[in-house]
Amino acid sequence: MENDELDSEEFEDFEDEEFTRDLVVPGEILTEDTENFLPGRGTILNEKKNKIISLNIGLKKITKNYINVIPLRGFYTPRPGDKVIALIVDKNPVKYRCDINAKDFAILKPKNTFKRSKIRTRGAEKDIGDTSTEKYSIGDILITKIISADRLNMPELTTVGKYLGKRSNGIVISIDTPKIPRVIGRSGSMIKLLKNLTKCHIFVTQNGRIWLKGEDLAHEKLLIDAIKKIEKEAHTVGLTDRMSEYIENEKKKRGIN
Repeated sequence: MENDELDSEEFEDFEDEEFTRDLVVPGEILTEDTENFLPGRGTILNEKKNKIISLNIGLKKITKNYINVIPLRGFYTPRPGDKVIALIVDKNPVKYRCDINAKDFAILKPKNTFKRSKIRTRGAEKDIGDTSTEKYSIGDILITKIISADRLNMPELTTVGKYLGKRSNGIVISIDTPKIPRVIGRSGSMIKLLKNLTKCHIFVTQNGRIWLKGEDLAHEKLLIDAIKKIEKEAHTVGLTDRMSEYIENEKKKRGIN
């Protein structure tokens, strides 16, 4: 599936949340109120299950009743349901191996690259689909979704679903994974601004990778520079307004509309 007219309008996948701006360290007690709060990303319950403790150096963040700690830097931690940009680095007759910017490679099985259909034979249903790895090649860029991830097995991907599949053109860039929510902005404010002012299509994924395509190289370069500026200044306040001013000024300097 290829669709280069995609915009990243799926920012509802990214939690609209605020950092408390409290820097925490591994082992730090985040709360003893385990009746009203649950451990989220980067946290764990102690043995007595009466305290939530940080696993990372990072920023404390509360989403609904979950307490999270977002690392200041580090690899992406796969979670089922996340959309990620994957690079195929190897394949054999039964699976693809993909780089998803995590500590381990992910796998993509042929059965998860085609929409399944079923036929009934003698009272039993049987899945029909391609079981080969001929659809994609080493080096292909895919927008995928994680369907399983745990500590014992490699994360497993699928390319079946809305917006998922191969990207044959455009540019993929990477930023530090914890900075991704700032590229989205509250209620998608930042990504809307970037899209409108640079005239580019953008697809942002949870593993720190961003696919983009503009009407020309000048607009794409402007967008890349803007995203890198957001990454550098992600910890600051008033960033959306500053980015609007920055992009407008850069367009004048570079002579682009």
